[in-house]
This record gives sequence, structure tokens and C-alpha cells, in this order.
Amino acid sequence: MSVTKSTKETLQFMVDGIKYVCENFKERAPGTESERNAQAFFKKELEKYSDSVEMEDFTLHPHAFMGFIIIAGIFSLISVVMFWMSPNGIVYPIIGSVLTLVSVLMFVFEFMMYRSFVDFLFPKRVSRNVMARRAPKGEVKRRIIFGGHADAAYEWTYSLHGQLAALVPVIGGAIIGMFFIFIVNTAVAITIAAGNTIMFVGFWKVMAIISGITIPFMIAILFFINWKVIVDGANDNLTACYIAMAVLKEMSDADFRFENTEVCCLLAGSEEAGLRGAKAYAKRHQKELKEIETVFISMDTMREIEQLQVYTQGCTGTVKDSEAVGDLLHEAGLNCGIDMPRAELYPGAVDAEGFSMYGIRSCGFCGVNHNPKTYYHTRHDSWDNISPECIELSLDICLEAARLYDAKGGIESYEKKYKK
Repeated sequence: MSVTKSTKETLQFMVDGIKYVCENFKERAPGTESERNAQAFFKKELEKYSDSVEMEDFTLHPHAFMGFIIIAGIFSLISVVMFWMSPNGIVYPIIGSVLTLVSVLMFVFEFMMYRSFVDFLFPKRVSRNVMARRAPKGEVKRRIIFGGHADAAYEWTYSLHGQLAALVPVIGGAIIGMFFIFIVNTAVAITIAAGNTIMFVGFWKVMAIISGITIPFMIAILFFINWKVIVDGANDNLTACYIAMAVLKEMSDADFRFENTEVCCLLAGSEEAGLRGAKAYAKRHQKELKEIETVFISMDTMREIEQLQVYTQGCTGTVKDSEAVGDLLHEAGLNCGIDMPRAELYPGAVDAEGFSMYGIRSCGFCGVNHNPKTYYHTRHDSWDNISPECIELSLDICLEAARLYDAKGGIESYEKKYKK
């Protein structure tokens, strides 16, 4: 016997649980007391369905991941002024080039690659991870982990006001403007160093006008995050937390264990701060996670059935997840009546990439529209705006993935097609 289909009781457990956390653990931003308290609550819940539950604290600088935007925006604005001052001497475009180079590096490392680059500039806080385990009947020969993240995001101003129609021009304009100002400042500095005089006529006048056009976008990006509002995070990502917990609950309710497969639930902290919780856990436990074959399925924003997809490329394409784990998820989906495609390249990441960075087989599983809806990172991400149908189907897919993983003796059969 195996557990392959969720029960209505468990669906109600997930829906009620999401509502309870939203109402009792508000403002769960990364590294806040509310986030830590929510994790302590999850630990107590998981103790009912698990053989062991570990709660580990870690330190981070939570505002670095999105806080760099303000620094980069201000630096870029100053660099425009430095460009305009360039007829007065080479020092001005050099300053502009340096400031925009730092901005570009922050964008690349913090956002595109999800690496810690300027974290030390921001205050330190404490977050925590919760890991629950349900042991097999016999020896542990393999391990499958289902995960979500307990923290919630600061509100995205342009996701609330305009969605994609506002996000694309603001983000795109700011990024293009930043690179443009870096290039023109560098070009001016080289021109002056070569002994030429800069006057804002002809070509350079056009460049000066274009640089002025970038200013509204650089000002707009300063307000990208509304630091006064922390969303409830019902969809992103309490849905995933409760699905991961419900896998263990269903097994416990049925008094079921696999013969040699350990099934786990990881509720990471501070995903919204750049996967810091998943990265902290993977780094601390990488020896254990590699000694026994381990696969990690990271869920995020399980909201829309038609958007359920398998994610094997994250961090804006700079981190590759496991295609084999993706195939496992895809087969589980087919067995549950849905053909889930591989997600296209997207600007972002899920906790799977935090594990992939340390060489642990991982894959993302999400149900979010890449054309952001009003619930995405806004105050509308509330418990009364979730999809029980999507949550139920996602749980069934996870239960089936666990069954397949155990029945096939691990991930090797999926990996064969990728081995050269």
C-alpha cells in the first residue's frame, strides 16, 4: 500500500492552516520575530506527523537582496549628473563610471545570481529553518524532501499598481538606463584621456538628452519596494509550506512508511531575501545530503492549476537544477492527470537553486503566472485569495512523486537519459 491521493480532511487542514498563519503571524518578513514565531509554530505542527523535527537558526542581512535597488538607483542618478559635468574634467565621468559599475555588479550578483555581494552593508538579523523527517521501515537508502518557505515579501509597488504593464517599463528602463550611463561615462572618460575635449554638441548632445530620459525610470525604481507593507504571503508561500507538511500528515494518518525512503519537509526561512534559508541549510548539511541520495522538490506560489510547471533553470538562468528530478515531477503530474511543461527562463529563483548551488539534486515546482497577477507580492496575497483546487492537486503530485521515487529505487532511472 502507498499514499497516492490526498483526503478532504487534509485539504481542510491546509486551507485552515493558511488562514491561521495569516491571521496570527503577520508581517513575516525575513529575519523578523514573526517569521521565527511562525517557524516555531510549524515545528510543533510537524511533530505530530514526523519522527524528528529540527529547527536551526542562521544569520543573514535580509535587506540586501532588494535594498541594493535603492543604492543602485541613487548611484545611477548621481552618474547622470557626473556625465553632465564631464566637460569640466575627467574626474566626473570616472566617478560616474565607478558608481554605475558598482550598480551593475550589485544587479548581477544580488539579483541575477542570488549571491551575497553587498550584504555586509545592511543590518544583520536571525532567521530559521525547520526540517521534519519521516523515517522508512528499514535502512535509509534515499531521501526526498518537499519544501516551501515560511517568510513573506515586502510589497512590490508596481505589482500592485499595473502588474506587468508597470513592472516591465520600470524595471527595464532602470536597467537599460544604468548600463547606458555606465557606457557613456566610460566613453567620455576614455575620450578625455585621449586628449579630446568634450562639448555637448552633435553626438554628445544626443547622449546628454538620452541620459536625461533615463532619470524618471531611475527615480521610479527607488519606489519598487514598499517597505511599509509586508504581505500575508498566503499563496507565496504558505501554500507550499502546507503542501509539504501535508505529505507527512497523509503518511502519518495512513500509518504508512516506505521501506527505504526517508520523506522530509523543509520549511526554509528568508527565501524572499535571496534564498538565504535554503542556501544556509544546504551549506550546513551538504555532507549529510550527499552521503545518501537526496532529491529536493521546492514549491512556490501554488495558485493556478493551468500554470503548474516544472522549473529546472533558476536565478535568471545562472543556476541549473536537476532535469532528472524534473522528469520525476513531470511523470508524477501525468499520473495525476496534468502534463506539466518545463518553465521558460524567468527573472527569479526558488529554493531549489539554493540546493543546486551546493550540488544537491533539486527542482522547482510552481503554480504562478509569469504575467504577475494582483496577488503576487501584494497585500492581496491573502488567505481568502487562494486556490484549494490547485493546492489539492499539487499535494497529489507530491505524494505520487514520493511513490515513484521509492518504487524506482531512487533517481538513477531518470538520470540515465542525461548521462553521456
